[in-house]
Amino acid sequence: MIARNLNEAYLAFDPLKPLSGEQLRSYYVSREPNPIDRIRAVLLGSPDTPDKILFTGHRGCGKSTELNRLLADPEIQRTFLVVPFSLADILDPLDLGYVDLLIAIEAGLYRAVRENRVEISEDLAHLLADFWMPQSEPVGFLKKEKGSPLELLDRWFEALVGPYGKLRLEAASREYLRKALASTVSTLITHIALLAAIVRSKTGRSVLVAIDDLDKPDIATAQELFYRHATALTQPPCKILYTIPIALLYTAEFRPVARNFSGWFVLPNIKVRHRDGSPNEEGWAIMREMVERRMDLNLITPEALDFLIGMSGGVMREMTTLMQLACNEARVAGKPQIDLPIARKAVAFIRNEYQRSLRVEHYQQLRLVARDKQVREIHRIQRRPEEEESELALLELLHNLSVLEYCNEDSWWDVHPIVASLL
Repeated sequence: MIARNLNEAYLAFDPLKPLSGEQLRSYYVSREPNPIDRIRAVLLGSPDTPDKILFTGHRGCGKSTELNRLLADPEIQRTFLVVPFSLADILDPLDLGYVDLLIAIEAGLYRAVRENRVEISEDLAHLLADFWMPQSEPVGFLKKEKGSPLELLDRWFEALVGPYGKLRLEAASREYLRKALASTVSTLITHIALLAAIVRSKTGRSVLVAIDDLDKPDIATAQELFYRHATALTQPPCKILYTIPIALLYTAEFRPVARNFSGWFVLPNIKVRHRDGSPNEEGWAIMREMVERRMDLNLITPEALDFLIGMSGGVMREMTTLMQLACNEARVAGKPQIDLPIARKAVAFIRNEYQRSLRVEHYQQLRLVARDKQVREIHRIQRRPEEEESELALLELLHNLSVLEYCNEDSWWDVHPIVASLL
């Protein structure tokens, strides 16, 4: 439904809510280039091959929405038992380990099997329960005397993994399970294999696990997961799609590690400007359509809309954030429409957020990127200490959207337009 007033528009531009369901059908705007079609081809071309795929892009560029679109595809649904989960919903992005991920994959697959009424044999139920019940008591899950193995497992995984689960909310439980299970990672992988085999034998479908929001942890956590523990994360014998921070692509270690995975794909930002700074009409039209699908354009002046599109840098979440802020500023001012002064207030709010997070070494790197439209320095393999500090600063800028990449045959980089006003 198209918003007809600012109250409705404020809700329509929720930056924290990826498009799904009816909103996906109503609000989605197609974009090119888009790697989702290539990912779909990899998945459907060999459904029984346990491919591990990396999917990346700048935070807020639309990865979650594109994942939702992919997983809702009828042919994907027919071919796979889809096991999607958001890291932010079931684990703690600020304290994340590879064992946590493997536990979450097993729990997610087990739940999907139960929800789809796929029969679990008595032998497998006992095997899983015999493994998990001894682990459950030290973290405060009291096994009841009555209950079948499946009933116990249902309650255990519900208590362990979820928005209010022990693995997300209790640091002591996380630490205990990591230490207890670090030497039995192969057992977790075996459980996943056995559950995937049951799905295949009972339904004829393969398993596809899609883990969103793995770009939320900091760079050090992401490096720990995908550089030191890539082998463990690629062992489960089913297809897994991991989202990762785009900053990982710029480290010298990425290419050797990427060989552990079947492929990696980048969702680019919308190019609202060309490399020389002139407006890109095609990208501008995509961002304008995104707004028009959600809101009556009479609620914003053409000048204000063009200003916000230009300042968004072509990042979808930045645009929805700016629009929501502008809707609220207009309401506070008692205006029925977003005008240019209101739009400037919305941008100023975001600019202040960036300013609080930037350090001296960040500004040095930002000026280089603004001048050269490149990030060459980050690719050096042999680095002096001062170069390592410079590289870390640039990785942080890529991670927090201060530096944006624009992909085509000749990729280039630029400073986020809002951040550029601080230079």
